[in-house]
Amino acid sequence: MNGRDYLAAAAKAAAEQLADNAALYMPLDPDVADFMGAFPEDALSLADVIEDGLFTLNEQGEVVHA
Repeated sequence: MNGRDYLAAAAKAAAEQLADNAALYMPLDPDVADFMGAFPEDALSLADVIEDGLFTLNEQGEVVHA
């Protein structure tokens, strides 16, 4: 079983247990939790770039490099 298969199997098992009991507290391995989407993406967003002035919007609402 490779890493992705393990993560998928662990996520499926956790989801099935939570489906049976939604109030269940279940600590998960951080890698499994990340695979399930528990952690927000911290990458730079287009809004951040626009806000910093690296890009601007023209009259048509298109993003252009300043």
